[in-house]
Amino acid sequence: MPYFKFASTSKQVSLKDVFGNDPDTLMVWLHTHITRNSRAQSQPIVRVAFRKVIASGVSEQIVYRDAPITALGQLRIGSVWKDGFCRSQAAFGDATEFEVNFSESGWRHTSFQQTRDQPYDWACYPLHYQRDKNQFLVFDLKGGGRLVVPCLEFFYRCYGRSAEIKRVLTTYPWHGAKEPHLSKLYAELDDLDDGDQKWRVKLKMRLVLDDVLLLAHAKYEDYTERVLRGIYSQIEADHDTRYSPEVFLKIRPWHQGKATLKVRGIQLNNGSFLALQIIGCSDPEGKAIERDREELQKFDGIDIDGRGGDDPPSGQVRRFRKTPLIVDLTGSEEPDHGVGSTEILDTEFVVVGKRRVVIDVRRNRVKSGARQRGGRGVTSPAVVSGGDPYGSGKGVGQASINAKQVMESNGMLRDMWNAMLYLQRQNPTRIQSVAWFTFESEFCTDSEPEVIGLTPFKDDDESVNTETRNWLYLDVDSKVFRGVLIARLRVDMRNVFIVEIERRTRQMKDVDGATKESEEKLKGLVFTLDDEQAIGKWLTELLCDIQKVRGIVQKISGKIPGNALTFSHKSSGNDEIVCQAMVVNALGKMGISLD
Repeated sequence: MPYFKFASTSKQVSLKDVFGNDPDTLMVWLHTHITRNSRAQSQPIVRVAFRKVIASGVSEQIVYRDAPITALGQLRIGSVWKDGFCRSQAAFGDATEFEVNFSESGWRHTSFQQTRDQPYDWACYPLHYQRDKNQFLVFDLKGGGRLVVPCLEFFYRCYGRSAEIKRVLTTYPWHGAKEPHLSKLYAELDDLDDGDQKWRVKLKMRLVLDDVLLLAHAKYEDYTERVLRGIYSQIEADHDTRYSPEVFLKIRPWHQGKATLKVRGIQLNNGSFLALQIIGCSDPEGKAIERDREELQKFDGIDIDGRGGDDPPSGQVRRFRKTPLIVDLTGSEEPDHGVGSTEILDTEFVVVGKRRVVIDVRRNRVKSGARQRGGRGVTSPAVVSGGDPYGSGKGVGQASINAKQVMESNGMLRDMWNAMLYLQRQNPTRIQSVAWFTFESEFCTDSEPEVIGLTPFKDDDESVNTETRNWLYLDVDSKVFRGVLIARLRVDMRNVFIVEIERRTRQMKDVDGATKESEEKLKGLVFTLDDEQAIGKWLTELLCDIQKVRGIVQKISGKIPGNALTFSHKSSGNDEIVCQAMVVNALGKMGISLD
């Protein structure tokens, strides 16, 4: 039996329906098969395998509990539960990236029921039976070995960001973009869709914006549509209420071509890897996507008062600003009509590499005199459900469950440099060059940047306190000095300078309550100079000032002999790579507009 270390964590979501009064401490081992839900029919049930956590580690005994499919993002493999709450998480080590092939020739399905092509050595991560039916995706790796991924983990993490997509695909026959009047995923476009220049998708409002990539491919590519259609078809074909209600889904990649998967799990023999948690994936290449969203006036065809009909209500769907400290997610009840929506966050999903171009439709919103319901001071119900609204008076709210999509980061300083290079490639006629500066090399256009290391204060300088002296170091104990990136962008035949300071890493809690690395918050500095010939002398003064103010550059921007402003590092939902919007914002401060 594998040995695991556990890291403490905590969530605000209770799963009383799943665990009942079970006194044991249980670790999620695998999501196994799907069955239909007789109590809340709009949210299928997933059988979840657990192992008991005991003093010596993890027991060999497997126990099963049933959970609604919308709860799988909370019940991540390796999470440890007691009394209905997540208490800790198995530490599977650092995330690893694998280059794989999503085309049909690049993967296959297997299970331990198959006698020849078994997923991995049974002793590495044993299941319940030697002839276990659970399905795994297997990708052959270039250097030998293979990447093994449980099918339901791939489904829940890679098929869009909302739990709603997974629920709809496993509950209803496929009604895609060609049937928007029936679809729970696509809303009808306001005008004719020619699809020539970009792919146009209008989302139903129970989805999240980052669901658009999957649904755009399903609308415009027959392959993706067939894959999505096939999920319910498997359930319909394999489900037998009386004799065989269990469906072991064979999940396929929903697009073809090369891809990068970022995962955590267990290293196997011969260079193979068992991916128990998917951290992120690359976006497929393709046309730009124009994204629109259904107006927030009706909630799944029912207005906010629970009345049907064609007359649009004056208010918007209720979005609660206050949620209870503990939210009980249930799969045994459907939400009430018109009660409102409470957001529950799954673990973040990382976009690896360049993000697909997505353009949001902009329109002038009609202001309503009606007060939006569910505003300040209104608290959402303590019990919520991810299913379709049914009936009223049960006190069950609507759960909006999704994973926030983030972009892979190499640290703010390096991300900013990469974004400058990216914008130059995208705008070669306007951005003539991107260079970094050191006193030894002066301006250099090599793609690997160098930074200028800060220097210690004089020991006898009594005007410098201990906090300021220590700020110079990324690590005080090892005496590693911070570096400063001085970048020059030549834009429209003008030189613009951007200054970024290396940040210390720090620990923070993620949505799961687990500890992850973050960075200090420091503003950037952008400026032009009146006399660029004196830049070497002036930069020496700038670096000295940066040290004295501990990187708070807004305190020294007024001393720069030119036009200088600070900028915040705020990302945009339309960024194709990390920090793209931040560099565009910095240039905008100097009067340079990039589309």
